[in-house]
Amino acid sequence: MGLRCVFFLLFAFLPRVFSALSFPVGGRVTIPVPSAYQPGFVGRAFVLAAGNAPPDFRAALSVEAIAGAGYSCSVVVLLGDVKVWASDHVAKFIPAGRCVLELTPDGDLQLMDRAGRIGWRSGTSGLGVKSLLLKKNTGNLVLADARNQTRWQSFEHPTNTMLWGQRLNASSRLTSFPVNSSSFYSLEVHKDKLVAYLNWRGERYSYWELQPRAGRSIAYTRVGSTGLKVFDVNSWKIAQILAMKSGAVRFLALGSKGNLGLYYYSASHGKFEPSCRALELCDLPLPCGPYGICSSTNTCAYLQLSGMEYSTSFCGLASSEVEMVELRSVVTVLRTSSSASNVSKEECLASCLEDCSCAAALHTNGHGVGTGEWCSRYALVGGAREVEVGATESSYWIKVARKGSARHETSASLVTKVLIVGGVVDAVALCVILGGLVYYFFKIRKRSVDSGTNNS
Repeated sequence: MGLRCVFFLLFAFLPRVFSALSFPVGGRVTIPVPSAYQPGFVGRAFVLAAGNAPPDFRAALSVEAIAGAGYSCSVVVLLGDVKVWASDHVAKFIPAGRCVLELTPDGDLQLMDRAGRIGWRSGTSGLGVKSLLLKKNTGNLVLADARNQTRWQSFEHPTNTMLWGQRLNASSRLTSFPVNSSSFYSLEVHKDKLVAYLNWRGERYSYWELQPRAGRSIAYTRVGSTGLKVFDVNSWKIAQILAMKSGAVRFLALGSKGNLGLYYYSASHGKFEPSCRALELCDLPLPCGPYGICSSTNTCAYLQLSGMEYSTSFCGLASSEVEMVELRSVVTVLRTSSSASNVSKEECLASCLEDCSCAAALHTNGHGVGTGEWCSRYALVGGAREVEVGATESSYWIKVARKGSARHETSASLVTKVLIVGGVVDAVALCVILGGLVYYFFKIRKRSVDSGTNNS
């Protein structure tokens, strides 16, 4: 089991005593990086505290173990035990020997290692910065000058979390922690709507939208005590997502699976809990991962495919070595902005076969998307969900190696396999439940009979 440590370093690495409310110019904090890799390790020096009743905001210098047998060095803001902002959200800084936080004499907040290599900086040199502050009510990390004017703030560099009072302006976005080395989720503010995207290896697929009334343009969004609110240029509220529970909302988070959640603090449980989530399991972009299908009973079934199919790339095969197979009664929640109109099913499938980067295609007969036929192509098999027979005018097709290939399996019975896998799980669960009920009924009945006999 990996070692997990949290260091409460108050003065051990500080050349002078700092106020809990400010970190002044010339301030410097250091955490040594372990010489050997320890999975799960976390070392933190808390440099600022908001002083609220728990859960309160704290800012810290942090060293954390990351995948790949290394450590990252970052500035973090915590609300209770929840990390709500981090300087290394987009790019990790891997320090050598030490993790050093310094607010330089010319007002630049920097992260360095033992060799003096700078891994992150605020870029505020020469702007008259005098101190680093942590706002008590909002958790906004601020670099302020002598007149207390803000020169830099964490609210203008959002990660995957929006705190109470924080605004997300048009053309801004939240981004999740990476799905893998080249994929992540994002919540983006457009002029006409809020949109959640799966960003997959250079391609973008939307899977959730919130649109205000027709003709109303979005200027910004803000998290309030009752939920997420959307405003126009005149600060009129034009749309909102309301919390479902009575606790005051403290933040909105874009989760690691792409879901949006509003969170409040449950004093009875001593932790943050979701007030509501925007999406159910089968509405998520990858609820079962690539090549998984989410069933109507919220269970996952998987295609029995070999390694090449899972790579979602067929560029090593000629078009004659692959074919399109329909997954009947299956659609995808992923939407692409590059769908082509007036394309027949045959043309849609042929275009996917000819494009080695195409892994799947959705053909729609026009109902719900306008007149004519539509073709959407995808670089991955994702967001697949089971629907009732005849419930959609769309047909979903995936690319597989042609039958007879020595390395790959392909079969018209793929759909049967998926439904059997899902059906067996559901049937087994149903049998277990029914069996338990029958056992319970007869057991209770037997006890009643025995009790009646004894009383007689």
